Amino acid sequence: MRVLVMGGSRFNGRTLIESLLVAGHDVTTFNRGVTPVDLPNCVERLHGDRRDTDALRAALRGRSFDAVHDTSAYVLEDVRSAVEILLDRTGHYVFASSAAVYAPKRGILPVGEDDPQNPSELPGNRYGRNKAICENYLLEQHSRASFPVSITRYPMVYGPRNPNLYREALMFVRLLEGRTILLPGDGTTLSHMSYVRDQATALVAMTLVPRTFGQVYNLASTEYYSDEGYVDTLARIVGVEPNKIHLGSRLTDEAYACMPYPLMPRQGVQLVDWRENSLFSTRKFEAHVGYAQEHSLEQGMAETFAWFQHEGVRDRFEVDFAHEDNLLEKARAL
Repeated sequence: MRVLVMGGSRFNGRTLIESLLVAGHDVTTFNRGVTPVDLPNCVERLHGDRRDTDALRAALRGRSFDAVHDTSAYVLEDVRSAVEILLDRTGHYVFASSAAVYAPKRGILPVGEDDPQNPSELPGNRYGRNKAICENYLLEQHSRASFPVSITRYPMVYGPRNPNLYREALMFVRLLEGRTILLPGDGTTLSHMSYVRDQATALVAMTLVPRTFGQVYNLASTEYYSDEGYVDTLARIVGVEPNKIHLGSRLTDEAYACMPYPLMPRQGVQLVDWRENSLFSTRKFEAHVGYAQEHSLEQGMAETFAWFQHEGVRDRFEVDFAHEDNLLEKARAL
């Protein structure tokens, strides 16, 4: 099978390429060629700026693909040009979206694919709103022109090569340095993640499956975790006994108002209060594709920590813990 990966030089896309190659597919990538990446020689690489429609058209001229995985589209213009160029030239187009498209949901969880999107134009919702606009355009093209699109929505993704060092890497640093871990509230708020390797395997499994055409899927782990459970799991992997303190509501509100990074690595529904659980149903994908998570949170994080150690990630970034130290001082004074 000939597969085009739009993007593919960093995190999600790079791991997807590995899974496609293991499955025996011929892979071509299209990206700007800016990020250094060590890909096997069998991967054909096309370079260009996808925002330049003429350049994209020239790069793909005369080519067709059994499937296209688009991991680098963020705004309407990105997907509009892709559809224009790839219409009738691919058997399946898979768009990487985000759980950020959802409106906050309270009371009855998990969030399902038919739950409302968030139309808010507040700056904190820009990413999710743009992804929703892309989704709606693509589904319209499926309805009007039978464009064979599938949409996958991810909550926060973790795993080796994660470029966002303020997620699991930051927690590894805290634990390795013996820092006191600041837990929001009582530590019981539940969240949801997607392991990048499981995600890639799932994408390969769904490719060219007709039942997925015109469908939207939450693609995430089948496990949920609490803030305290997350800390305890990573602490076991690092091999330390975590020193934890519960901030309480007032100090947690202060933390999320003033800190340049979140206390806990949560991402998904935007503009949701830290007290609210963010959980997503994966039943539809499992039913349509027959695939479910292969790695537990502990297994996925163990692989991620091995990469963190091997690559010397701790030495790549400096963290100013002044905000955390100030909050810790206030918490101990109560």
